[in-house]
Amino acid sequence: MDVVPRLREMLTHRGFSVRCHAIADGPVELDGAKAVILGAPTFGLGIHGRAPSDAFVDYVESLDGLEETQVGVFTVYQTRPGDSLQRLKGLVLRVGAKFIAWHGYPRWDLSKGEHVLPAECMVRVR
Repeated sequence: MDVVPRLREMLTHRGFSVRCHAIADGPVELDGAKAVILGAPTFGLGIHGRAPSDAFVDYVESLDGLEETQVGVFTVYQTRPGDSLQRLKGLVLRVGAKFIAWHGYPRWDLSKGEHVLPAECMVRVR
């Protein structure tokens, strides 16, 4: 099971228009999006395999218009998230975007707290 389809379903149910994009798909145009949710995996104990990877950072830093956007972040972790959520939040703030929320999804139960990001988006994205 993957987090993204369920996240998309919950956001769509709350009236958001959602487009999904993977780094492997290449550059993305934000086209005036009000909000973006960024997700990256955290491996192992979240010490050496913590998010975000260098490739993820480079990708996010290259996005045009992100500084005008509200951004939520998430990680899917194997054992524990470590400081991955703080690092993702720091990346968002470093590129000049407005941070709105975060959530860590445990790999063994992706439904745990799955409502957090969609609910925060509903409240904060205007």
